[in-house]
Amino acid sequence: MKAGRGTLGAVGVGALFLQALFSRERRQGIGFAAALAPVARTLAGDERKEFLSRHVEDFNTNPAMAGPILGAVMRLEEAAVGGDPEGRERVERFKRAVQSPFAAAGDRLLWRDLRGGGVAAGCALGWVAGVWGPILFLVVYNLVHLGLRVGGVFWGYRRGAEAAGLLRSRRFRLVCRPVSWLGPLGIAAVAVVAGATGPLRPAVATAAVAAAAAGMLLGRGRPGTPRGVFPGAVLLGLALSILMG
Repeated sequence: MKAGRGTLGAVGVGALFLQALFSRERRQGIGFAAALAPVARTLAGDERKEFLSRHVEDFNTNPAMAGPILGAVMRLEEAAVGGDPEGRERVERFKRAVQSPFAAAGDRLLWRDLRGGGVAAGCALGWVAGVWGPILFLVVYNLVHLGLRVGGVFWGYRRGAEAAGLLRSRRFRLVCRPVSWLGPLGIAAVAVVAGATGPLRPAVATAAVAAAAAGMLLGRGRPGTPRGVFPGAVLLGLALSILMG
């Protein structure tokens, strides 16, 4: 039995409440099982309790990245019901294999780059355009966040076990690459606006932009480059510009 769009949509809504019952023992396990409740009704029938008990066990990943995992698990559970002798074991192996790498990628994309850079860009716009600054941040952040968390259920269902390759996919890399530059560009924009509209001299903005450019080249370099290079460069540029002023 194939899941319809209504069932997929219901699981996507359930993904929004993944951490509503977060616990130290099961972490997101209860929320994961609750999101799959519409699937349990159609696939498991009288065995719904056993179905949900398998998914209520310990599970933890970045909340937004749970969407593709939920979709893929639905597809794998359908295969198990359809007669796959190793279906249930394949579901558990899949969940264990993807939760940690998906968590690391989601934390980096959403919480480090997109949230940090979006706040900086929103502050810069808010300085000159008022309420449009936070509106921009909310729109940009949730396009990516909800696209993964809700839309990812549909994508994961189409891919099944192949959803494990999400982090290597060209589409995911195309999203991550520009987002990774949002932070440096947002901080540079704040510096420009502060220097142009505030009581600080334009030298502040000039030096901060130069420092941000240096940080972008140095801090975003090869793996192993100290992550303090970028903020250090910006702070140094601000300090020098104040002294120069």
